[in-house]
Amino acid sequence: LVSSGAPVPPGTPSGAAPGLVKSVDTAAAALALPVPRIDPADPNAGFLAGLLTSAPAELVNALAAAPAPSTETRLRQVRAWLETGEPEPALAALRTLEEQEPDAWRVVWYRGVAALVTGDHEGAALAFDAIYDAFPGEIAPKLALGLCAEVLGQLDNAAEYYRLVWSTDPSHVSAAFGLARVRLATGDRRGAVRTLESVPESSIHYTAARVAAVRARLRGRTPTAGDLSLLDDLSPAAGQVEALESYGLDPARREQLAAEVLGCALDWVLSGGQGSVPLPLPAPPGRGRRNAAGGRTLLGSGLDERDLRFGLERSYRTLARLARSGEERIDLVERANRYRPRTWV
Repeated sequence: LVSSGAPVPPGTPSGAAPGLVKSVDTAAAALALPVPRIDPADPNAGFLAGLLTSAPAELVNALAAAPAPSTETRLRQVRAWLETGEPEPALAALRTLEEQEPDAWRVVWYRGVAALVTGDHEGAALAFDAIYDAFPGEIAPKLALGLCAEVLGQLDNAAEYYRLVWSTDPSHVSAAFGLARVRLATGDRRGAVRTLESVPESSIHYTAARVAAVRARLRGRTPTAGDLSLLDDLSPAAGQVEALESYGLDPARREQLAAEVLGCALDWVLSGGQGSVPLPLPAPPGRGRRNAAGGRTLLGSGLDERDLRFGLERSYRTLARLARSGEERIDLVERANRYRPRTWV
C-alpha cells in the first residue's frame, strides 16, 4: 500500500509537562508520514519514478512540464506544493481530483495529509479513518490516526495506535517516538524510556532514540531529598551518554548530554539527596581518593557537590571550545566559571 516514510519528528502533544520536549510540528509530521506507492497503471508512472529524488521546488516545475497530466502527477504536485508551503494550490487540486475520482483512496490519503498541514485536524482524522476502514491491516493509516489523535489531545487513542504500529513493525521508528511522547504526556516516564530503549541497535535512528531516552529520564524532574528514583535514573543515563560516543554521537551533543546529567545530579545533591555525603579529606599520598556515595561516579565525577561542579566545569569548557560563535563561547565560559568550586588556586 505505502512505502516507508521518515520518522515523525520527536515532540510533545498538548497536555505534556511544559518544557519537557518540543511540541509536535504537525505539518512536518504529516509530511513525514509514509508516502503512497505510485500506481503502476498510471500512464506517468515511469516519468514519476525518475523524479523521486528531486527537490520539491524543482519538482513543481518538472511536473508542470509533464506531457499528459494524470492522477499521479497531480497528487505529486499536491505534495510538492505542501512541501514548499503553498497549501492553496494543493487544496484546489485536491478538490478537482475529488470531483473526478471521489472513491480513489490515494486522493483521500492526500486529503488527510493536506488537512494536517493546514491545521484541520478533525478533517484529517476523518480522511485517515476512511483509509483505515478500507485497509484495516495496513500500518500507514494507524500511524496517521495516531498522529491525529495526539494533536487532538486524545492521548489514550494515540498511544494505542502507536503501540499497534510499533509492536507490528519495528521499522516504523516514528511510532516509537510517538508512543514515547504520549507516555511522557500522561506522566508515564518509565514507559516512555522503555519504548525509546526498545529501538534496535540496527536502526539508523538508534542514536537519536538513546539521546531521547536520556532526556526522558531526567528532564522536568524536581530533585528532592530522599528521591532514590532519580538516583536510579542518573546512573543509566550517564552510562548511555558514555556508550553513545562509540555510536558516532558528535562531541558537542555528547557534552550537552553530559552537562544535563551532571546538572541534574548536582541539583539532587544540593537538595540533600540520600547518598550525597561529602567527600572525606584527601587520603595520604599513594592511597588515592575515595568517591562519595560508596564509590558511585557519573561520567568520571564523584556523586558529591565538589566533583560534580568540576565535571560541569569541564563539560562547559569543552562546549566553549566547540562553540561556533564568540558570543556563545563567552556564555559557555561564564557558565563554566559559575560552576567551578572555590579552590586555593
